Amino acid sequence: MTREEQRLIRELKKPLGKTCKEIGKRRGWKTIAGEQYRERDGMLYMLIVSIPPVDCGKMLKMNIRCKPPALDEVYWDVFHIAEEAEKQPFSFHVNGAFTAPSLWLPVQKLPLPGPEALESVVEAIFDRTEELVKEHTFPDIASYRARLEADSRSRSLEIILCLLCEEKYPQAMELIEKSLLEGERGGFLRENGRRSIMEDAREYCAARLEGQA
Repeated sequence: MTREEQRLIRELKKPLGKTCKEIGKRRGWKTIAGEQYRERDGMLYMLIVSIPPVDCGKMLKMNIRCKPPALDEVYWDVFHIAEEAEKQPFSFHVNGAFTAPSLWLPVQKLPLPGPEALESVVEAIFDRTEELVKEHTFPDIASYRARLEADSRSRSLEIILCLLCEEKYPQAMELIEKSLLEGERGGFLRENGRRSIMEDAREYCAARLEGQA
């Protein structure tokens, strides 16, 4: 990358953020820490627009992720932070450190012919985002879980949270026990690393199974 290309990327970053915020607001999106987000039909969609250095300022990249906010509610209950989370604004679902992982949709890039085309390209990005949202709608938690189960990557924690949301406690417990036997800890720890969210999920699930007995 040449110095001129580096300079171009630096100079585009601020107007890109401003343009995304303005266009997003007009289209019903909100902004937190440079990320656009909106809730629709029980799903939270989040969009990050960036200028990849590898493209030398000639492309804009769109990263879109989604999740049901209900997963966060269960996550907070399981992980014993519901009281603290309730004090946070809705945007905590987007950029909170302790939230359920999201499902990332296919990454896409759009050409940026020059700085003068920034607004029109960002408009096109929001158009494409709306198309992707329509292509990835989930009428309920079960349909979202089915998408996670079809993913080639490990999604144990998210699937467990879905099962807990659906009150499918026997299935959730089976997956929790399997995950623990395989050494999975869910990626979140408390009590100075001594206790994992998987262990908390087992305790949470056991309490509900006992209540059903």
